[in-house]
Amino acid sequence: MEIARLGRVLGTSLASGVVCALLSGCYSLAAVIHDPPQPPGTPQAITDGHLVGTWRDEAGGSVTFAASGAFAAKKICGDFADWAGDGPKVSVAQSKTGNGTWKTMTWTPPNESVPKTEVTLLFSNSEMSAEYETGGTSRSPKLWVYMGDLDDYDLCTLTRQSSLSSPAG
Repeated sequence: MEIARLGRVLGTSLASGVVCALLSGCYSLAAVIHDPPQPPGTPQAITDGHLVGTWRDEAGGSVTFAASGAFAAKKICGDFADWAGDGPKVSVAQSKTGNGTWKTMTWTPPNESVPKTEVTLLFSNSEMSAEYETGGTSRSPKLWVYMGDLDDYDLCTLTRQSSLSSPAG
């Protein structure tokens, strides 16, 4: 009888210990997981004319958009996809220098009422491209994209510089 009682006590203690360890582990995991950085402001619909000029990222990279649809980038942050071969491959580089053409697409996502603009860069002499979403405010639009694995929460944000910047040719 004493052995049976000891077995029940040990079983209860063991079960309690496992539950405690699981809860503790879940709490530790929850403490490590954090919210991703939020894109700037709200989605924005911007015209091609408002895009023309120089935009800079937090690390000093820049891209200059010309009204002709050309761009020149210098160490710009982004999430670059290489379309060579049999499908897109994400580049390991998180900055890129080069030139090419740009285009925009403004659309309203399903079940939303606010349109947004997406900007696509197509690099010359390669199959490399990058896409940025627009955010911020109507007075201060931003271009942004998450870089790499979404779980890494690396956010690239570009801010438009003053209109004194010279456009790419």
